[in-house]
Amino acid sequence: MRAGFRAALLATFAAIALNCLLPAARAGQPGFRPIPLTATPITTFLHGSSATDFGRLKFLGGLQLSSTDSDFGSLSGLDIAPDGRTLYAIADNGFWFAATMVEDGMRLTGLVDAKLAPILDRSGQVVSTKRLGDAEGLRLATIGGRLVAFVSFEQVNNVREYLGPDFGRAASKPLKLPPMVSGMTRNKGLESVAVATPASGLGSALVLVAERSLDKAGDNRAWIVGGPHEGAFSIGRSSNYDVTDAAFMANGDLLILERKIGFPSGLYMRIRRFPGAAIRPGATVEGETLIEADLRNQIDNMEGLAVREGPAGETLLYVVSDDNQNPLQRTLLLQFALPASP
Repeated sequence: MRAGFRAALLATFAAIALNCLLPAARAGQPGFRPIPLTATPITTFLHGSSATDFGRLKFLGGLQLSSTDSDFGSLSGLDIAPDGRTLYAIADNGFWFAATMVEDGMRLTGLVDAKLAPILDRSGQVVSTKRLGDAEGLRLATIGGRLVAFVSFEQVNNVREYLGPDFGRAASKPLKLPPMVSGMTRNKGLESVAVATPASGLGSALVLVAERSLDKAGDNRAWIVGGPHEGAFSIGRSSNYDVTDAAFMANGDLLILERKIGFPSGLYMRIRRFPGAAIRPGATVEGETLIEADLRNQIDNMEGLAVREGPAGETLLYVVSDDNQNPLQRTLLLQFALPASP
């Protein structure tokens, strides 16, 4: 291994490990403010190859994002508004990020109108500590005709609701979680929040998944909160992957984004698909691997996943990386397609 690459890899691991110590949003005024954003196209996923098929997924393209605004980065959760054009993300340094997607057909080619806003607490004040601002998962839903964001916070293991459409001025409303969602330690807690789709049979439930809080069998703990089948279940754990995000497909299946850190081999990304009908209290669900990638591919510390339907019934997947605001890492936004089942 080249000495320079080894040093970069060690610095990346250190940034990920120490991320829980970084400060959250700086004190400032509520509300979104525009920021400069450079979106450099990524045309190939495997370095040095024009291949587009990887596992069950087709690589459509991607963007490397950067900004001269020092608050940009650390994107950990991702979703797309019902208009199909507005992309929202949350950062574990205590910020909202929003931008408008530019597309060529269904292919993402750029982002415009980028903006940032500090996350607010229940009093409408800027969250100013890492412990309270460690936002990890984001999921949007339309409730009563109004856009709502559910955000999971890892270090305090809670989920907060924000009423849209102006999330930058929305005070948080902590959700009351059942006692079963407990027993998690700092930096291993609630990483993912997913909103069940009707085809899952889970009603309007939220599904929460821990990053690395394990049950007695060594599998990832997960919970169905609300709906007709509330209770705890487990995500089968393998190959030492941690869960970094989760999102439901329209057909009710659950997609799980996972990350593995290994030395000297580096970073890995995996996406698995779990049948929605199998997600029930007491179950341990095992998923089909759709894609697995390492540093031979265009990946970094992949943490956020968004899903939407394409025009031909395919499922479009968007994956974003958390650069930990480390100059040796990158903020990548990758786009894949899962073809519709015949």
